[in-house]
Amino acid sequence: MRKLLARYREASPAVRASIWATVCNFLQRGAAVLVVPIFTRLLTTEQYGVCNVYYAWFDIFVLLTSLKLPYEGLNNGLIRHEQDKDGYTSSVLGLMVVLTCVSAVVYWPLRDVIGGFTGISPFLMVFMFIQLLFSPILNLWIGRQRFDFKYRAPVIVTLISTVLSPAIAIVAVLNTSYMAEARIIALAAVQAVFGLGCAVVLLWRGRVFYKKEYWKFAVRFNLPLLAYYLSQTVLNQSDRIMIDHFCGSGKAAIYSVAYTAATLMLLAVSAINGAFSPWLYRKLKAGDHAAVQPVAGQLCLLVAGATLAMTVFAPDVVAILATESYQEAIWIIPPVSASVFFVFLYMQLANVEMFYGKTKGISVVSIVCTLVNVGLNAWAIPRFGFLAAGWTTLVSYVLLAVLHYVLMKRCCPEKVFPVKTILVVCVLELALSFGIMALYPLGWIRYGVIALEAVLVLCFRKRLMGLLDNVRS
Repeated sequence: MRKLLARYREASPAVRASIWATVCNFLQRGAAVLVVPIFTRLLTTEQYGVCNVYYAWFDIFVLLTSLKLPYEGLNNGLIRHEQDKDGYTSSVLGLMVVLTCVSAVVYWPLRDVIGGFTGISPFLMVFMFIQLLFSPILNLWIGRQRFDFKYRAPVIVTLISTVLSPAIAIVAVLNTSYMAEARIIALAAVQAVFGLGCAVVLLWRGRVFYKKEYWKFAVRFNLPLLAYYLSQTVLNQSDRIMIDHFCGSGKAAIYSVAYTAATLMLLAVSAINGAFSPWLYRKLKAGDHAAVQPVAGQLCLLVAGATLAMTVFAPDVVAILATESYQEAIWIIPPVSASVFFVFLYMQLANVEMFYGKTKGISVVSIVCTLVNVGLNAWAIPRFGFLAAGWTTLVSYVLLAVLHYVLMKRCCPEKVFPVKTILVVCVLELALSFGIMALYPLGWIRYGVIALEAVLVLCFRKRLMGLLDNVRS
């Protein structure tokens, strides 16, 4: 512990900011998972489904009203306009405010049509636009703080908002019969308070609401990426939206619980990728492709084992996260957990593509897989029920990994990954995911499998720790 603290004190501001950004990300996502057991017990499945469909549409609409300006494009713009960082930041804020207001004006005469398509009432859309306005502003302020390597204020704000949002939502839900609406309004209110405070600070410092040069650069940089961002978001959210459309909000709630369980694995996968990708870039730059192969193969085995463990524990995870009315969610976790493995796989392949600067194909591949996912959902959900959405998601991510492999081979003919090993792991991942589902009614056999996996981890613990230490160093 002392060594870690000493290293932290010696670290540069950039490293410290990066560490705390990761901590904040884990806090936000972790808190979202921790409150699931509370809300699944306070709300009915229909009410919980209404909330999840609302947030699914929010993730799509916020792309149109903010163009993701507080994220990737912000750092690029601040570097290009470093002589007026405050002015550029407040100008971006002005652009997002105008985009959101224009969207609200367009929505109002079409509210009945849009409401019929989305299932969101005009009453809830009022709070949707409040969040669309203030949530990106809060993220813009956090992004600006991180650009300047300031991490204390963002951490404090993240901690307070992360605790305050569910706390107020729980109190609101317990004191009204309109529970779904109360949860949504509580979150919108917290984001409005923090977003308004950030807006005042940014505008006071920058004193620029509109500057043609800044708006032009921001739009030109982010607009071409919108198709990629939109396709990724639709790929992640279309299942819940289409289940709500075909099967109702109750089934969408059950699917959301299963997807939340898989989110736990996504946190681990993102952390592994965050540690592995810089190391991979250094090896690719040095031309040391042979060093990558054993590490990549072992990481695939590690992630496959973790996702299969989630599949084995599915009945227990659902019992913790929700009540018996969500029991059907156990049949969705296996394909969604397997999807997480293929997400990790395509991340590794995309890392190579990004290293060589071949990013155009990434957008095309994402759009193709999104269209495949939507098409499969439209065909399968009405015929086989909402459980089919888990398998359409798996098919889409398998296709995404395959297409990324084709793209990677085009930009890097050398052998970077152990293809045969990864192919065997993929086949085992799919086969065991199917097989474990047959054990759900047989509790004692399932726990035997859990014990066996624990013994294997114990036996190979030195190799696992050595692998993690190698990547970390």
